Amino acid sequence: MAEEVPAEEGKQIHLVLDNAGWHKSARLNWHHIKPFYQSAYSPDFNPIERLWQHLKGQAMAGFLTNSGEALTTQLLESLKNLLDEPKLIQSVCATPSFNRK
Repeated sequence: MAEEVPAEEGKQIHLVLDNAGWHKSARLNWHHIKPFYQSAYSPDFNPIERLWQHLKGQAMAGFLTNSGEALTTQLLESLKNLLDEPKLIQSVCATPSFNRK
């Protein structure tokens, strides 16, 4: 990832992560990317969680296979179809607003 997003002088790059243990492994080298860990049990703040929920509930619903290749093909096709619907992506991934007093 560090190669895909090269360092730029005066620019910080943050990667939002959940608190999964493998994200905090001492063996990880973040290079110039700064990890930002979400609070525990806060999937509502992570848009990718809502995207996965949508894909599992819609495009992948009822899909069963023992083949990793078939799963990859179905998932890629589902993602390609979703990319053709930017308004749907925006609505699925929109961060929920919370009423604050």
